[in-house]
Amino acid sequence: MHLFTGIITHNSEILPGVHLLEVQAGQLARTAQPGQYCMLRGSASLATDPLLRRPLFVAEVEPGRNLCRFLVYIRGRVSHWLAHQQAGMALDILGPLGHGWTLRPEVRNLLLLGVDHLLTALLLLSSHALERELSVTLLHHVASADQAYPAALLPPEIEYQVFVASGESWQKELLPRLSEYLAWADAACCGLSADMLATLVSAGGRWREQHFAQVIVERPLMCVTESCLACQLEVRHRPRLLCRDGPVFALRDLVEDW
Repeated sequence: MHLFTGIITHNSEILPGVHLLEVQAGQLARTAQPGQYCMLRGSASLATDPLLRRPLFVAEVEPGRNLCRFLVYIRGRVSHWLAHQQAGMALDILGPLGHGWTLRPEVRNLLLLGVDHLLTALLLLSSHALERELSVTLLHHVASADQAYPAALLPPEIEYQVFVASGESWQKELLPRLSEYLAWADAACCGLSADMLATLVSAGGRWREQHFAQVIVERPLMCVTESCLACQLEVRHRPRLLCRDGPVFALRDLVEDW
């Protein structure tokens, strides 16, 4: 974990209320791994309000150009401040943090499932998978079509499918299609809501296989110094800290009766 000063080189609104920040931070671009996150300060250097940083996943890196990219979904004061910073502004960044995705050497076909903003946690993984010459399918579930991640920003080698469904109707849209993807995939990495994960767990099948599915656990992160214990959760009957041991966990380790 290191403290960086990143310089914004570009800020663009790619979707309503969603900004893509391109930040020059060479060491971070060279060290960040898929699924890791950074804690970004959301105020001017001399300000103390808001006091706490906010976590953002590293969405893309270009080590040769010393660039990192973050997706900022405007949800509160910190994200609003970050989204409205212009090129040339400095950002205070703590990271990279946490335990990210793990791809076994034998994986050849990778299935990625993301809902809304949690898609961000899968983007860097998709790039790394392509570098390993894996076949990658990315499924993005959104409540409305204007929330779908722009296909033009993804590598053309990725098979990209958007599922538009609101409320519980996603089960009718996505679940029937999943069976063919599950039969094809060697591994699945998921950025889904707790309710959606519970539905997949209850479906059984390949989700119960050892080493098959990994998931992002989303909870508030406060100190990220392992001091406050606010992010503690039970993993296979033993406590783990989300800030240190996550946010990626094996799905089997989160289900007590498997």
